[in-house]
Amino acid sequence: MKRHVPVLIAFLLLGAVACNSNQREEEEGRSAPVAEAANADPGNILTDEDRGATVALEAPVALTYRFEEGDRFGFLISNTQHVRMYRDSTEDENNYQELRHWYRFEVLSARPGGGGRMRVTCDRVTFTGTYTSAGKSGDVAYDSDVDNSYDVEKRFAEHNAPVNAPFEIVVEPDGRISGVDALDDVVKNYLRDDYRTTRQRDREAIKSAIADAKLKSVLQLAFQKLPEWPVGKDSTWRLIHPETLGYLAKEDIATYTVRDIVSSPRGRLAHIDVDIVSRYKGDKTFDTGQGMATMDTFDVTAGGLTVFNMQNGRLQRRSLRTDVHVRMYIETPEELKNVAPDDPRSKNFWWMQKAYTEDRIEPYTRNAQDN
Repeated sequence: MKRHVPVLIAFLLLGAVACNSNQREEEEGRSAPVAEAANADPGNILTDEDRGATVALEAPVALTYRFEEGDRFGFLISNTQHVRMYRDSTEDENNYQELRHWYRFEVLSARPGGGGRMRVTCDRVTFTGTYTSAGKSGDVAYDSDVDNSYDVEKRFAEHNAPVNAPFEIVVEPDGRISGVDALDDVVKNYLRDDYRTTRQRDREAIKSAIADAKLKSVLQLAFQKLPEWPVGKDSTWRLIHPETLGYLAKEDIATYTVRDIVSSPRGRLAHIDVDIVSRYKGDKTFDTGQGMATMDTFDVTAGGLTVFNMQNGRLQRRSLRTDVHVRMYIETPEELKNVAPDDPRSKNFWWMQKAYTEDRIEPYTRNAQDN
C-alpha cells in the first residue's frame, strides 16, 4: 500500500516550484512592499557584493536574459530534500538526501532580443543520502570525481549521465528553456554497456525522458522565468501553473516581488522575492489502484529570493525552499483485508508526509570548485 508514496513525493517536491514554461502570467502592477521584506534574506544567500544602494529608476526596466557569443559562466546547483512519512502518527520513513551539480555554460549563439543557444558541461555530481525505514537505516554517497568502480558508476547513472558529456540548450529571453538537445553522449553515459544493444527508438525515448525529467528540471532553476513587461522596485507579477500527475492534480500560484534594485560591485542587481502556494485541485476521494484515498490536508508552500544581474543579463544566485504537509486516509482493498484480516497493515490507516526541499544556485568557476 505504500507504492503510491514515491509518486506523491516527486509530484509535490519536484513539480511544485518549477514555475516555467507551462504557466500563464498575470501582471499585478505595483503594490506596497511586504512588511520587513527589505531586511529579509530567505536562505541567507546575499553576499556583500550582492548588496548596495537602491537605484532610483526614471522608468520601469525590462528584465531579460542577454548573452554574447563566447560568454562563459557557471552555476553550482544544489538540491536538499528531507522527507518524513507517517502511518497512523508513527514515523514510517525518514529520508534525507543532497544532490549537487557543477555546470558550465558557453554561449554558442545569441539573439539580438535576448536568449540564445549554449553548450552545457557538467563537471561534477555528488549525491549523499540517509534513509530509515521500518527500523532499518542506511547511508549512500557518490562523487563523480572519485575513481569509482564500473558498477558504482552504472548504479548512479541517473545522476552522473551528464558528467563530461556536453549537450546544448536554448534559453528564451524570459529564461524559459525551450530546447535540450545534442544528448547522444549523455545517453551513452546513462546506458553504458547497454547502449549498443538498446534499440534506436528506445534510445530516443530515454533521451526525451532525460532531457525533460533530469536536465531541464534542474537547469531551469538557474534560469528563473522573468516577466514580459518592464518592472521597478515593488513591482509584482504572478505565475499560475496547473499540473496533473496520475490521480493527483494541483495548481501552483507564484507571486514575485521586486524587493529592490541596487547598484553593487557586481553591477546593477534586482532582488526578487517569491511566495508560492499550491492548491489541491483533484477529487477529494480517489482510487490509487491499491485502495481508496481521501485527501484531508494539503499544505504546500514555498518562498525564496533571486538575485538577477541586470548588467550581465543573467541570474547571479537564487534560493528557494518548499515545505510540504499532506495527510490522507487510506482504505486498503477488501481482498487484502480478507487475505490477512489479522495483519495490522491490512487495516485502513492515516498516511502523512512532512517534507521540505531546498534549492540553491550559486556562481561556479571550474578553478574554484568545492571539495
